[in-house]
Amino acid sequence: MTSRQFIVLLVCVAIFALGQFHRASGSVFTPILMDSFGISAATVAGLVSAMFFATIAVQVPFGSALDRIGPRKVLAVCMGLVAGGTALFAGASTYETALISRVLIGIGLASMGAATHVIIARNFSAKDFGYMSGLVVTLGGIGGLLGTYPLALALSRLPWGLVFGAVAALTVILSLAIWRAVRPGAPHDTPPAPETPKEGYISLLRQRAIWRVLVLGVVTFGPITTITGLWGGPFLQDALGLQPDTAGAVLLVFFLATILGGYIFGVLDRKARSRRTVIFWGAACSVVSLTILAGVGPVGRAVPIALLLGMIFFQQFYIPLGAELRHAVPDHMLGRASTLLALVSVAAIPVLQITFGALLDIGASWDWQVADQYRLAFAGLAGVIAVCLVLYMVLGGREDAVQH
Repeated sequence: MTSRQFIVLLVCVAIFALGQFHRASGSVFTPILMDSFGISAATVAGLVSAMFFATIAVQVPFGSALDRIGPRKVLAVCMGLVAGGTALFAGASTYETALISRVLIGIGLASMGAATHVIIARNFSAKDFGYMSGLVVTLGGIGGLLGTYPLALALSRLPWGLVFGAVAALTVILSLAIWRAVRPGAPHDTPPAPETPKEGYISLLRQRAIWRVLVLGVVTFGPITTITGLWGGPFLQDALGLQPDTAGAVLLVFFLATILGGYIFGVLDRKARSRRTVIFWGAACSVVSLTILAGVGPVGRAVPIALLLGMIFFQQFYIPLGAELRHAVPDHMLGRASTLLALVSVAAIPVLQITFGALLDIGASWDWQVADQYRLAFAGLAGVIAVCLVLYMVLGGREDAVQH
């Protein structure tokens, strides 16, 4: 690895870490906002989800911009929005202000996943794409860790405004580092003929290989974020009886599982003969973990936590899934292709979070115990992943081998 590649890797890690921090922090600041603003659980869930809906809304234009003007300028705009939104969140005194700030953060985060893919593709060989992506997840996972127990600890000892004000300042510093490290301009290869953004997306959606990736992409980030970003804390406290600080420590361990899983799946993508086999077994083991969790009765605390840990670990199959997408499209369309994957992945997050909550409400309406309500919700989550995995295999075709 050259010195320039090392710097680029660090920048990608920082970008990923920032996104993970904001996605993870919801489960930590949710109780604080409920107390501060006197809002219900449903209302605060809407506040948390607003960031994801905002991200979804602007995916398409950002994807086109990545392919046409390159990640440097796109990230400059996006980082400014994240910094501004975080600063506004730091000073929020009303629910409306907090909502606006989350929307700004969501818009700013919209391009970061796809931009990271484009940057990696430009600076590393195609055979190293999956491994480098896994390395970014591994090292960038520190952002998710900081958004759990350390954030809870900081908010318990320091003013709200100081904590998130510091995050805003660090975001500004990161934006300057990105501007310096990332090469300007669009990819070197060009399309055979000029195409509009709409034509580019339509061209991608005509490809069976793209649909295969997208259908499984629906259940990449959603199941993890449903647990780590919203319902994991309530499950650990209400169903398993853990204290808030202990639950926060467990959530931190969950994020450690994403770090370890990201690295291992990155290595597997580099070494395995069949990428599709790695993806299949990752998703299948996630389904099995959730199915067992839904089926077991009272078994203490260790088994449910271990099963959730397993699910989160195996969900890192999205690393080789992203590499499959990379190999399916030319460089000049990678920004839009990665945006499509990010679009379905992020769009599924609020849908799965809300559906999980709806299943809990159904169980409550039947007068089920809290633990049984969660078992129903876990079964629903397992079913969604299983359906998407079946569709992925049906659309799989023959091409299966990893190209080294």
